[in-house]
Amino acid sequence: MRILLISIKGGSGSDVYYRLLKQGLDKYTNIKSDLVFIPHIFEKVFFLIPLYLKYKKIDFSKYDITHTNAEFGWWFKGKNKKLIVIIHNFIFDKEFQKYNSIFQKIFYYFWVKPNLKKSLLVANKIIAVSNYTKDNTARYFKLEKNIEVVHNGIATQLFRPLNLKRGNKKTRILFVGNLIKRKGVDLLPRIMEKLDNNYELRFTSGLRIDKIPKYLKEKNMIPLGKITHKQLAIEYNKCDILLLPSRLEGFGYCVVEAMACGKPVVTTNYSALSEIIKNKENGYLCEINNVDDFVSRIKAVKKRLDDGENFLNNYDYVKSNFSLEIMAKKYNRFYEKNNY
Repeated sequence: MRILLISIKGGSGSDVYYRLLKQGLDKYTNIKSDLVFIPHIFEKVFFLIPLYLKYKKIDFSKYDITHTNAEFGWWFKGKNKKLIVIIHNFIFDKEFQKYNSIFQKIFYYFWVKPNLKKSLLVANKIIAVSNYTKDNTARYFKLEKNIEVVHNGIATQLFRPLNLKRGNKKTRILFVGNLIKRKGVDLLPRIMEKLDNNYELRFTSGLRIDKIPKYLKEKNMIPLGKITHKQLAIEYNKCDILLLPSRLEGFGYCVVEAMACGKPVVTTNYSALSEIIKNKENGYLCEINNVDDFVSRIKAVKKRLDDGENFLNNYDYVKSNFSLEIMAKKYNRFYEKNNY
């Protein structure tokens, strides 16, 4: 069996997903797969995609299944070929929509929505990366088709506990992600303002090259910029707590990565995050947008750490539920079952 993985590059978790899926299929299954990324500009000019693919000499006839994102999947529906589409995020979430500009809303409702709907109708099979994404997509589009859930997986050989020392004695909080309001970055300075000088926050710039907003340039907030996955694994290990005040997550890569490094997570009790975090066991779930709740939970984690507790069991939890090997083998069974 040969699979074509094809996606528009977006500087998001979707890019990570495809790279990891190919890596997992190559390592843990006998499936042959090729990965093609289309430049981001084509997101707004879908109708030019066929010309680009012709230029790149992509031969769809040699693949049994095309696996792509649902937002533009119908473009790759070939005659007598299986099309599988994946839904990473439910972008019509009301909480998420509060933070979109009028231009973003126009783009989502008049461009993305009709293309997404058409893809869901013509796809042979649909996958979602979480139950939250599945349930809301099915309800919103009134789908009669079944959506199968396959949670994302991470490389637990890279993201694992390391015995690293650091000189700074402050409680180190880490934020990982693109600097966008969906991730709750505007809440970070408000949270740090309510914590004393014994805390510091380090934050990455995610996968996109974004300028650091002025409101993030506080004395107890340290930018790390755009870092590699190896550097990221080190930062997870050097931190005490991962903080993610996100307003919408289709899955939550950084949550699982930090947990794999044996770290506790303080995040939002919303969207797919509650499918990963067991509240007060391997992390804490907070009320969305509630700064005081985040501050309280961070202090609760610090007390547990000061009392000598650790969260190293989080690694075993991730390895048993969200490893790359588990994800690859689930997709292997899914492809075999649906390549009828």
